[in-house]
Amino acid sequence: MAYLEDIKRIFGSERAGECEVLLSGRSALVISGHKGLSSLSDGEIVVRTKKASLRISGADLRLVQASPAEVYIAGKIRSVEYVEPTGEVGS
Repeated sequence: MAYLEDIKRIFGSERAGECEVLLSGRSALVISGHKGLSSLSDGEIVVRTKKASLRISGADLRLVQASPAEVYIAGKIRSVEYVEPTGEVGS
């Protein structure tokens, strides 16, 4: 993914590297650099990252593919939000 190199160049490499999130429209999501899943249902999927978790909410959500490096999620994605370890939603 060449655009990730552009992101590192534009924003600085210190901002890159925790995880990458690619949202394609409202129906496909790829998360690279994850640390596993915390929960999985058709309405919500929680993916752990190094510093927080990502909560994906929607309908008909499904895990299409998972590897140690990436998670592929499909469905009707309503929101993607960071959840800090304290349970607070990050911005």
